[in-house]
Amino acid sequence: MARNSTTQTGLKKRTRERILSSPVVIAFVRTVVALRGISEAEARQIYLDYINRSPRSADHRDRRVMT
Repeated sequence: MARNSTTQTGLKKRTRERILSSPVVIAFVRTVVALRGISEAEARQIYLDYINRSPRSADHRDRRVMT
């Protein structure tokens, strides 16, 4: 069966729903909503942006700067 845009979108949606149903994510969202006073949708997007940040920044996060 060939993939089309509908199937791919459905897969992405299920993956996103699976990620956002984690107890850790739910706690993060509740905390951010309470501390920042933003909507749950905005807090979820902050989490997704964090986990989807560029691979370059993830590769360099533990390296120390030599001065």
